[in-house]
Amino acid sequence: MDFMGLLRSVEDILFEIVSWLYFYPRTFLLSLFRPQRMMAYADDELDDRPKARYESTINPPVFLMITIAMASTVSEFILGPEAVAQAIKDSPEFLRDWKNELMFTAFIFSIYPLLLSIDLLRHRKIAIDRTSLRPPFYSQCFVAAPFGLANHIAIAFMSDTTFEYPIMGKYYDGIYIGFPIFLVTLIWYTVQQARWFRLELGTSLLKSCWIAAFAVFKGFFVTFSIMMLIQGTG
Repeated sequence: MDFMGLLRSVEDILFEIVSWLYFYPRTFLLSLFRPQRMMAYADDELDDRPKARYESTINPPVFLMITIAMASTVSEFILGPEAVAQAIKDSPEFLRDWKNELMFTAFIFSIYPLLLSIDLLRHRKIAIDRTSLRPPFYSQCFVAAPFGLANHIAIAFMSDTTFEYPIMGKYYDGIYIGFPIFLVTLIWYTVQQARWFRLELGTSLLKSCWIAAFAVFKGFFVTFSIMMLIQGTG
């Protein structure tokens, strides 16, 4: 690569990263408050030319990765340095490197978009391959990001047994903060999936709720099983 080509590459990278200061908050707020719109948008954008995709937001998998990185930082702040150091010490060796830990966490939260996308294609009786799987997976990444962030925060609060938090003049353990966050997040996420399945499959509300709840349960089961397996190797 010549010098000017290198400069153009650096220019593109710098512009892309600094533009996240605007496009990340915009993408997050739209995913949180207009999730169905964003899921439809993700599907539609894949029909555009590669360079014209997601011009007004962040690419969905990249958005999910950035959010997981932020979630890890927030959870470490909540837990404090001593708890973080102990957690790293208790982790399997390959997860003690922050880059590996980030990739693994992003992988865990990507399982939900994967399973939900597979369920959609299976109910639509569409053959599952990379081409058919990509649109629903990209759609799901937009709602998986707020779900992953809130879950990280909830787990951090529930794991914090060394500090009591002042709420309306009284002090409570972290579980009294973390569990409501987890519950509200789970309800929000399941409702969005039910709406998505109802729209995409044209099913009744009851059936779409069942499909969504079962798919989310499978996500919890698979991710929990992987986490237990990984912890068992530590």
